[in-house]
Amino acid sequence: MTSQSQPPAASRAPAGAEEITLSVGPPAHGGHCVARPAQDPTGRVIFVRHALPGESVRARMTEKNAKIWRADAVEILQASPDRVASVWPQAGPGGVGGGELAHVALPAQRTWKRWVLADCLRRIGGPQVQEAVAALPEAAGSGSIGIEPMPSEADGTEPGRARRRAPGTATRTRVSLSVGPDGRAGMHVFRSGTVLPLETLPLAVPAIQEIGLLERSRWRKHYRPGARIEAIAPSAGEPLVLIDGRVLTSSARSTGRRRVEELVEAGGLGLGELHYSVHAEGFWQIHHQAPQVLVERVVRAALGAEPSPDPAAPASDLAQAASGRRVLELYSGSGLFTLPLAMLVGSSGMVLSQESSGRAVGDARRNLHGWSRAHLATGRVTARSVARAATAFEGGGPDVVVLDPPRQGAGREVCRALAALGPERIVLVACDPAALSRDLATLLDSGYRLAAMSALDMFPHTHHFETICVLERG
Repeated sequence: MTSQSQPPAASRAPAGAEEITLSVGPPAHGGHCVARPAQDPTGRVIFVRHALPGESVRARMTEKNAKIWRADAVEILQASPDRVASVWPQAGPGGVGGGELAHVALPAQRTWKRWVLADCLRRIGGPQVQEAVAALPEAAGSGSIGIEPMPSEADGTEPGRARRRAPGTATRTRVSLSVGPDGRAGMHVFRSGTVLPLETLPLAVPAIQEIGLLERSRWRKHYRPGARIEAIAPSAGEPLVLIDGRVLTSSARSTGRRRVEELVEAGGLGLGELHYSVHAEGFWQIHHQAPQVLVERVVRAALGAEPSPDPAAPASDLAQAASGRRVLELYSGSGLFTLPLAMLVGSSGMVLSQESSGRAVGDARRNLHGWSRAHLATGRVTARSVARAATAFEGGGPDVVVLDPPRQGAGREVCRALAALGPERIVLVACDPAALSRDLATLLDSGYRLAAMSALDMFPHTHHFETICVLERG
């Protein structure tokens, strides 16, 4: 029997809060585990954070209402072998959100996410979705889809100094902070308006860590209680810091620069290095390798080419597969996928993208300048806008649809409208397994079959991950 207390953040829980001993069961979507009172295995379900399946913990209640009970594990009575020293103690019980799996060994985090994905597909998607996934070659033997590490998190891939960091840390190129009443930078305590001053930023890339945002001496004159801080470390050029809309350099000097340059290696697609210009306040994937990995996976899937075992190797089959294709892209952002798709479909093909953010479409217009076969539309994605898009293509509707919706998913009506267009292939990128399960159920029910699925661990030390699904007309 082992017993260990959680980090000091536990003391920030409400004084006098009820405590209970729990037996911890499987993980649940959202970073919790399903637990029950140790003395009553059939008792009330309590969703507990900072625990691991199979553990026995002393937990402090944080929420209790007619619908749901929540708690934080504050002492580990029987530890899981997958428990490690947290890479971010301040994200522990009573601490900030955004690092809820920091106490879990990285391989076990991927097992956790695999369980959550399988549970959502079964419970929310239903039998049709579950059977479709189980029939995939990539699910052979287990009936579920594994969570793949990003290249930099695969064992032994990081050279030199990077290898000495805790696995899965130093990956984020965007960090958001708030200034507390004491003038120090921090993050909000989980489910709270309280700002907890931070001591470290372990998930941020070194370029952001080196700015010293947590050092009051350097930034004191710029920090005001309640201020919002955004730090951006682009792949080209020095980092920028935005404080309530004001743009500063990494040395805390004002600058008129409001755009950043992002470079994405697309050698595996035969395109070399792609150049993007993005507004400093615009959306961009936060994992430093996510743009490259997603472009490789999504563009290949959209154009019907098999994944290359070597991402740096040119794809001889891709130009032929892409030529003349008509592609509808929804929730297209700043054109991460639009640019390589437009480059590959050729003069006889066409890409039509739609995005609700006018700023993002403005970025995409810069990035797609000179590519006349790309047409960019601004507007919210709805069933009506999808139906209208079909009339914009020459020679019929789209051959392929690519969609990367926000966390709530595309929704039933949009998915039905997409299926009504009858594209040969639909590539769905999803950042939430519950929304993915609902959208998949609608598309399968509309006559499509699931041809492939993969999941990427783009957000280590959190419960989030990204899933890519390829559907083909049945």
